[in-house]
Amino acid sequence: MIPPRSNQALLRHGTHWLLVYAALWLLLSGASGWAFGLVCVLAATGLSLWLRLPPLGLRLFHLPPLVGFFLHAVFVGAWDVARRALHPRMPLDPTWVTHAFACANPRVRLLLSALVGLMPGTLASHIDEDMLHLHVLDQGQAWRLPVETMETHLARLFGASAP
Repeated sequence: MIPPRSNQALLRHGTHWLLVYAALWLLLSGASGWAFGLVCVLAATGLSLWLRLPPLGLRLFHLPPLVGFFLHAVFVGAWDVARRALHPRMPLDPTWVTHAFACANPRVRLLLSALVGLMPGTLASHIDEDMLHLHVLDQGQAWRLPVETMETHLARLFGASAP
């Protein structure tokens, strides 16, 4: 059985999750629909407290380098996909590849699989033990370095042991 939390810790964790979910609602809704959003934010906060989820513990100092790297990777990847789509001689050699995780943090692993799927030319299909399975448009393209770099940025953001 999990020991009961102190009122101070409950207030601190509740405030943390309330701010996180309110920021998510603000970003995803474009600052509209707060009548429904407030209900969702309060329900998500209550569920997080009931599940006794610890605060995220983000090191926001590492967020700008992650965002910068991600935006650069998306731009370069989108340019590559557009060239391949419009130029008939550009090679397409799709294949399945695997990436061995260097970080054991489950939040880093899950977010890495989601962000890699947003980068053009790559798609994460599933996580199997310590491996991330990816589909890439061209097995000759440099897919490994961006994935490893993204994992390093995420590990630093979450304060996990960086690979």
